Amino acid sequence: MKRVWVGLCVAILVAGCGTTGGGSSAQKPKAAVEKKDVFDQAQPDANQQAQAAAEAEARRKAEEEARTKAEAARKAEEEARRAADQPVVQPLPEARMAEKALTDPASMLKDPANLLSKRSVYYDFDMYSIRDEFQPIVEAHAKFLREHKDLRIRVEGNCDERGSREYNLALGQRRADAIKRAMTLLGVPARQIETVSFGAEKPKMPGSSEEAWAENRRSDIVYVGLE
Repeated sequence: MKRVWVGLCVAILVAGCGTTGGGSSAQKPKAAVEKKDVFDQAQPDANQQAQAAAEAEARRKAEEEARTKAEAARKAEEEARRAADQPVVQPLPEARMAEKALTDPASMLKDPANLLSKRSVYYDFDMYSIRDEFQPIVEAHAKFLREHKDLRIRVEGNCDERGSREYNLALGQRRADAIKRAMTLLGVPARQIETVSFGAEKPKMPGSSEEAWAENRRSDIVYVGLE
């Protein structure tokens, strides 16, 4: 009987220990799951905070850039307003007179260093074609007339003393017309040019030498009202 009672007590103790140990091991998985759930909940919160911080920084930079641009625009507007308020500096009367003297047509025609001061074109005997050496003179006067449309010229054709009066008048006219034709081809309006022939009646050098004849075979460019 005593053995039966001792065996029953031992069985009760063993059953109690087994129940306690089983309960402890059952609690362990549940704690691990709860810890994992807490970590998973904390991870999205950190990501959201980082994203919010990045967006706030981007907004701050955009606002700063906008303020910088606005300040630059304000300064530019202020500079433009100050420049507009500055008085216009007028040139001195002496400077205006000097400038006028440099661009005055009559002064340019009289300047020996200017090609415009040369106003005679010479020809070979019994010819009215313009020689190559005189082309720059014709071109210079044509350009001058295009730039001064209020000016007029008279081209005077001349001959040496040889030949009849009628022949020389006709040859002188052909020489003057050759100058006019060349200038109109260079863009000068025909209304700015008139032509006339003096034949042999207006010699530049009197005499009957080759030198005198060469000087008298010419066309003279005369600026009407300036000479």
